[in-house]
Amino acid sequence: MFQKLKKDFLAENSHLYLDEIRTRNYKSFRHFSIVGLSISIAMLLFSLLLKKIITFNMEFLIFACYFICMIYLEKVIEKKNIKHITLIFYIAVTPVMIMAILIGTFLDTTEPSITIMIFICVLPLFILDKPWRIFLYITIIALVYCICCYIAKDFELFMEDFIDIVAFYILAIGVNFFILKDRLENVENYIKVREKSEIDPLTGIYNRGIGAEKITKLINQEVYGAFCIFDIDNFKHINDTYGHSCGDEVLQEIANVTRTCLSNNDVFFRMGGDEFIIYSVGCVDELQYKKAIGNLYEKIRAIKISSINNEHINISLGCCIFNEKTTDYNELYKYSDKALYESKSKGKGRDTLVFLNDSINCLLS
Repeated sequence: MFQKLKKDFLAENSHLYLDEIRTRNYKSFRHFSIVGLSISIAMLLFSLLLKKIITFNMEFLIFACYFICMIYLEKVIEKKNIKHITLIFYIAVTPVMIMAILIGTFLDTTEPSITIMIFICVLPLFILDKPWRIFLYITIIALVYCICCYIAKDFELFMEDFIDIVAFYILAIGVNFFILKDRLENVENYIKVREKSEIDPLTGIYNRGIGAEKITKLINQEVYGAFCIFDIDNFKHINDTYGHSCGDEVLQEIANVTRTCLSNNDVFFRMGGDEFIIYSVGCVDELQYKKAIGNLYEKIRAIKISSINNEHINISLGCCIFNEKTTDYNELYKYSDKALYESKSKGKGRDTLVFLNDSINCLLS
């Protein structure tokens, strides 16, 4: 029991699905900003209409302006694909917590606090992170509030607020722990299901759907690179002569070898049959292209498969460079496919590089 609680508390496996956690925190950051802005505007309007009941209308205006800035920041973060979204989220929540502390202490020294009590329970729920980090954050906020409350209020009122903050602190810890535990388990299960649906079962690389989606995302973020389509020369001959099981072995070996030539940022997937697509991030000129493709050709030509009598394996390739002149995935695919057709029309083992209407043909030996 203790070991399970410790494992849940530390979230030891969360490093296995950091990308999904970042993605969810992007969305949660957006929701946090929109909800915060909506509540701030609503409270600002109420405070203007009901001045005798609701105070701090200036603080609500500050909150509204702050959340407008957060909405803008979220768009910048998403566009630049900043990976430290979780840390940014903590930093973004902190000024809201500080304002809540000030409202409950120095800005109103005669009334019991309520805003900070609610905030330490609710705001951390927006952040998806390891429970121990959330607990540490809540603890720091609670301690800062207690210090400010002790300084700002008389001792009797301080003790009332102290009892309240202890109760809400325990509530916040409990609520956040169990909700975070379920959320992290949900992420883990989602990743397992998604991986099964995204991976081509034969080659172990991305399938067509997720591969195209990942490249489209890079294109939308203006991450320039080379879009390459290649297929295996004489693959029908291999299937007809040695059987489909041997053909499958060739596809698997091609996929394994190609992966060794790519970086972690590149996208590689099986389009279907013996056709594969690579998106090589940062490969934006002829020199980089020739170096990368030359390495790929060399390794593929070195493949030896005994089940096909070590028959020579080669590929034909077409490539289009994504730059400021290209627009979307479909255009890149169209030009690369035309380049592949041009390569095949000139013989086996050729590749063609296309800069939109300008094509450069080369034979790599």
